[in-house]
Amino acid sequence: MAAEIDKIFTATARSTWHFLIESGQGCYIPAYQRPYSWDKDNIARLNEDALHGLKQLSNRPSTISFIGTVIAIHDTRYRTVDPLYRTEVASRVMTIIDGQQRLCTLVMMNMALHDFIRMLSARYAGKSEPHIFWIHEQATQLLADLRNTFLMDRSSGDGNYRFYPRVIRAYDDAWSRRQGQAKYESPIAKLIWGYIDHTEKGNTSEYKFGPLDAQRRLIERYAAVVDAFDYMKREVRQLCQTKFEDREFPELVTATQSNDFASAIWGYPVPDDVKKYLAEQSADVGYKDYCSLLRAIIFAKYLNERVAITIVTTDNEDDAFDMFEALNTTGEPLTAFETFKPKVIDAETLPKYEQSPSRKSVAAIEAYLDRFRKADDKQRATSEMLVPFALAESGTKLQKKLNDQRRYLRDEFDSLKGDIDKSRTFVAGLAGVASFMRSGWDIERGRSPHFAPLDVKDEEAIVGFEALRGLKHSITIAPLARFYQHAVDGANVAERTQRTADFIGAIKATAAFSAYWRAAKGGTENIDSHYREIMRNGIKAGAETIPFLARRVDDKLGALSLLNYKKALRAVLEEKGNIKSKDDWVKLAAKIPVYKHSTTLARFLIFCASDDTMPDPAEKGLIIAGRKGVSPMLKTERWNDGGYFTVEHIAPQSGVAGWDQSIYDDPDTVHVLGNLTLLPEAENGVISNKSWAHKRMMYGLLSAETHAKFDQLTADTGSVGLTLSKTAQEVLGKAKYLGLCKTVATFEKDWDKAIVEKRSARLAELAWDKLHPWLYS
Repeated sequence: MAAEIDKIFTATARSTWHFLIESGQGCYIPAYQRPYSWDKDNIARLNEDALHGLKQLSNRPSTISFIGTVIAIHDTRYRTVDPLYRTEVASRVMTIIDGQQRLCTLVMMNMALHDFIRMLSARYAGKSEPHIFWIHEQATQLLADLRNTFLMDRSSGDGNYRFYPRVIRAYDDAWSRRQGQAKYESPIAKLIWGYIDHTEKGNTSEYKFGPLDAQRRLIERYAAVVDAFDYMKREVRQLCQTKFEDREFPELVTATQSNDFASAIWGYPVPDDVKKYLAEQSADVGYKDYCSLLRAIIFAKYLNERVAITIVTTDNEDDAFDMFEALNTTGEPLTAFETFKPKVIDAETLPKYEQSPSRKSVAAIEAYLDRFRKADDKQRATSEMLVPFALAESGTKLQKKLNDQRRYLRDEFDSLKGDIDKSRTFVAGLAGVASFMRSGWDIERGRSPHFAPLDVKDEEAIVGFEALRGLKHSITIAPLARFYQHAVDGANVAERTQRTADFIGAIKATAAFSAYWRAAKGGTENIDSHYREIMRNGIKAGAETIPFLARRVDDKLGALSLLNYKKALRAVLEEKGNIKSKDDWVKLAAKIPVYKHSTTLARFLIFCASDDTMPDPAEKGLIIAGRKGVSPMLKTERWNDGGYFTVEHIAPQSGVAGWDQSIYDDPDTVHVLGNLTLLPEAENGVISNKSWAHKRMMYGLLSAETHAKFDQLTADTGSVGLTLSKTAQEVLGKAKYLGLCKTVATFEKDWDKAIVEKRSARLAELAWDKLHPWLYS
C-alpha cells in the first residue's frame, strides 16, 4: 500500500507569532537536547536578518524573512513528557526535535521587547493627546500579543501558577496549575516563569535574571541563558534608542510617511497626528522616548508577524529524526547515545538516578565520548562505539546510520520491559565497550594501551593488540570488549586476575587468527562475517557446537569462555578457511603479496618471525629460531620504536638497474614477505631504489656491531661504486644498530627470486610458530 506521506509529515510556514500563540500549545524540549548555547553572534545574526527585511518594506511591502525550520513531534499521548501530571499538562504538546535554540531565542527576544515596551509605555498611560493615545494603544495591544508568545493562561490555578511558560524542558520542569506540582528549574523555563511572576505581581522595574547560589554567585547552569538574555536587552535598547542609526533601522519620519511601510506593519496608514509629531516636534522633551517606543513596536511587529519559520510536524519520533537528518546541513545532530540517555534516567527514575548503577555506567560512557570536542568527531566516536556494542550485546550487525543506531538502542532497551536489573546490565555493557575503547582501542599512536582498571603486562599481547588496531580491524572490538568487561566485573582479586588472564588470551587468539586468515587469503575475505557468526550464532566445530559469544541473543544468554572462543576461531580457520596445518598456511602465506594488502600485517608478521631469532649459519640470508631473549621483538618498546616503523622492500618495487630480473617476472614477488624488512623512515629514504650491491653495503653499515666495523665498511663503499651523499652520511652516522638488516647484508649472491621464495617460506614458518600457542594452546 502506498504511504500517505501527507499524513506522516505536515510542513507549514508560520510567522513567529502564529506558531508561539497556538491555543493551548506548549513547546517541550526533550532531555536529550543540548542546553541552550546561542551566543551574541548567533543572536545578532537573527536580529540582522529581521532588520534587513524591515528595511525592504518601503520598497517591497510583501517582504518576509525566513529563518529556518523547526521539527517537532505532536505528542498527543504525552509520551515524551516527564514528569507528567496528566490533567495539568498543556493541551497541545510539541516536542522540539530541531530548532530549540532558534525558538528559545525568539521567545527571549519577545520577553526583552515586552520588558522594554512595558516600562516605556507606562509613561503615556492616561494621556489624551492624539499621537500619545495612539502609541499607548499600540503598545498595550502589542504587550498582550507578546505576552501570549511566552505564556499560556489556563484561566484558573494557584495564583500565578495559572500561567504556563510556553517552553519547558524534560525532568527539570513540570506544567501544573498547582503550586506543589509546578516546577520550572531549567534555564529557559526559570527565566520565563520569573518574568511572569515579576510582571503579574505588578513590578514596574526592569526584570533581571540571574539565579544565585548560597554564596551569592551565579549558578553555572544558568550562565548561557543569563548572558543571552542580558545581550538581548542591550540589543533592544541599542536598536530603539540613540544608537539605532548604527544598525540601519529605517528612518522613522520617512518610514511612517510611506503608506506601503505602514500598511505592512499596521495594515493601515499612520495617523496624521503621529506623522506630524514625528516630523515637527523633535525638540519636544519626550521626543526621543516616543521614537524609542515606536521603534520597539515596529521591530517587535516585524519579528513576530513577518519573520517566518517552517514547522515540520509528525507524531512519530523516528520520522522526526529522519526528517531532521534530511534537512540538517549546518547543525549538530544529537548522537544516538544522547537521545538514549533519557531512557536510562526514566528506567532508574529521576529521584534515584544520581545514586544508581546506571549513573556510573553513563559516566563511563561520557568520559570516553567527552574526549571528542567537535560534533563530527563525537558523532563518529559514538557510531564506532555502538557498532561493536550491538554485536557484543545481541549479535546484531548494526549499521552506521544515525537513525538505525537510535532505533537499536531504544528497541533493545524497550525489549527488556522495565526489568531494572536487565536495564542496568545493558547500560553496563555499553559502558564496558566505551571503557575498553578509551583505555585500549582509541588511543594515540605511540601510547601503549593500558586497559584500566585491569593490570595487563603481557607485552606480546599488547603488540598483538596494537597490530589489530593498526589493521583497523574494529570487528574484533566486540569479542575483546566482552572479555574485558567480564574481567572488570570480577568479584574479587582472584577472580579478576583469572579473568584478566582470559582477556589477555583472547587478545592473543584474536591477533593470531586475524593474522593467519589475512596472510593466507591476501585480504579480509569474509573475516568480519565469521566474527559475526561466532558472536551471534556460534560455530560448528566437528561434532561440537560452540555457543554464541554475544551476551544475549533472542533472550538467551551467551557463554563466555576463552576455551570455546579459541575453538571457534580454529574451526573457522580449518573448516571455512581450509587451513588445517602449518604446511597449509606456509604454502599460502609465503606466496601472498602481503605488503600490497596491508603494511601493518606485513610489519606484524616480520615482528613475529624475527622474535628471538638469529642468522642461520647454514643458509646465508635466512634466520632461525634462537634461545628466548636472544633478540626479543614482541615488545611494546620495539613496536613503537621509530627504528621499526616502515616496511622496506629489499628489491625495489619498480625494477632498476642492478637487480635480478627474475624478481620482476611476477609483479607480486616484490611484495611477499621474503622481500621485506623493517627500517627507520630516514634510513629507508636514503637506501630507497639503489642497486643490490649498494643496498647490501648499506644494510651492512646499519647492522655493524662495532664502530670499527662501521668505519671499515664506510671506507669500503667505493669498492662497490657507492658514493654516499652528505644526507646519507648524516643519516647512517646517526643510525643505531639494526639487527634485522644483518641476515640480508650477509647474503653474498645476487638477490633473486629463489632467495625471496626461501626467505618468504622461512619467515612464514617462524611467524606460524610464534603465533601457534596464542591460538592452539
